[in-house]
Amino acid sequence: MEILLDWKSIGSLLATLMFVRTAIRDFLPPEVNQALKRFFAKILTYLQPKLVSILIEEFDNSYNNDLYDSVQCYLGSKCVSQAQILKLSKPKNSKNLSFTMDANQTFDDIYNGFKLNWSFHTIEKKSDIGFSRSHECKYFQLSFHTKYKDLVHSHYLPYIMKEAEIIKFKNRERKLFTNRSADENGRLWSSVPFTHPSTFDTVAIDPVLKKEIKDDLIKFVNRKEFYTRVGRSWKRGYLLYGPPGTGKTSLIASIANFLEFDIYDLELTAVSSNSQLRKLLISTTSKSVIVVEDIDCSLDLSDRQKKCNNSDAENDKLNFGNNIKKSSQSSFGSSVSLSGVLNFVDGLWSSCGGERLIIFTTNHKEKLDAALLRPGRMDKHINLTFCDYKSFKILAKNYLLVDEHKIMKQVEELLGAVKMTPADVAEIFMSCDEDVDMGMRNVVEEMKKRLKAKEIKKCEVEEEEKEEEIVEEELVNSIVGCEW
Repeated sequence: MEILLDWKSIGSLLATLMFVRTAIRDFLPPEVNQALKRFFAKILTYLQPKLVSILIEEFDNSYNNDLYDSVQCYLGSKCVSQAQILKLSKPKNSKNLSFTMDANQTFDDIYNGFKLNWSFHTIEKKSDIGFSRSHECKYFQLSFHTKYKDLVHSHYLPYIMKEAEIIKFKNRERKLFTNRSADENGRLWSSVPFTHPSTFDTVAIDPVLKKEIKDDLIKFVNRKEFYTRVGRSWKRGYLLYGPPGTGKTSLIASIANFLEFDIYDLELTAVSSNSQLRKLLISTTSKSVIVVEDIDCSLDLSDRQKKCNNSDAENDKLNFGNNIKKSSQSSFGSSVSLSGVLNFVDGLWSSCGGERLIIFTTNHKEKLDAALLRPGRMDKHINLTFCDYKSFKILAKNYLLVDEHKIMKQVEELLGAVKMTPADVAEIFMSCDEDVDMGMRNVVEEMKKRLKAKEIKKCEVEEEEKEEEIVEEELVNSIVGCEW
């Protein structure tokens, strides 16, 4: 009964409203009627939220719109949870799948506590040229309250572009570049996908040194404002030196994988001149590692001061060797000089671009000129030496999947007396990866063999020294006897 009374009340109310509406329309003058309409329209407009819309089209005057690409990349990483229809694709040179919204889909984004609405639309537009076909115009529409207009322009849109750069950087397929011997079709570098598996977890170097390198790299990539403030180019030079087989190349790959940078492997013997070396430098991208391996074997970059201090005979011998090296370089048409390399590392052109590492490797650091080794060119010198016990345990973990073994103590004692590179140990483990005990025994046997060879050589040297002493003593005695 109460429900019926409620429905009767609603019906009476509606009838009353209709009567009032008819009375106003019939009895009030038209001017008053229009004034009331405008009055109520203003009230409704005031009560409704004031929205502003920004259209971001795919093309701007027939050119690609970078902001459109940034928005598409940014929304692709966020719209999965809200949009009903999505497009899935795998862009070229991207290692991940990419989501995009289909037409007439919407997405709400929250930035600093306020809500913004994104929608994606496509429309057909007729071309302005003659009777050519119409084309599809794609655009994003951003809607928000008018009071957030300044915040959107000064903070939100720059934030989207920055986030899009990070997403593109993370999703890109990294490359390993090498320089061409000649400029073919205007391209100075050729590339292949970079898939080297080495990481800081697998590289066999001292854990303390490993942490030091990682901390230095993290500090470098986070100091863009610092480099700008102090007036220095945003780059850093590393020199990796030590005997062959100590992991210099593996460390370079680990650094590139850690930073997710591309690698430019520069072959100096294929560079014809200093000017071409400069062109190669400015054609590299930011967020990259520029590598010159075995720098002492590529060019004559030996210490100029040592050359001046050598005797005339030593100078003649050194110059003869340098002439042979220069003649071999001239066969490639190369005229790159030490000055060209120094300018490449720390000249004016090195500031073109940023966030780059320059890594040189050598087996003989003492052969390099001091000007190349100074801070600002080679900022950090990393000595990779023979395998120690901590490095050996990393190799055992990688190859044999063991942390401890009954003969580890014997290995630790032998490593203190025998010089073995990580490459030597890894090669032994490679042949015994399915038998842990055999792998460990083979390493110990190889160490004992080298220790025995070292002792034999030491005895031979001692015997030779004794024989030389006897000969010298006999020679002195004979000279003394002749004088008497």
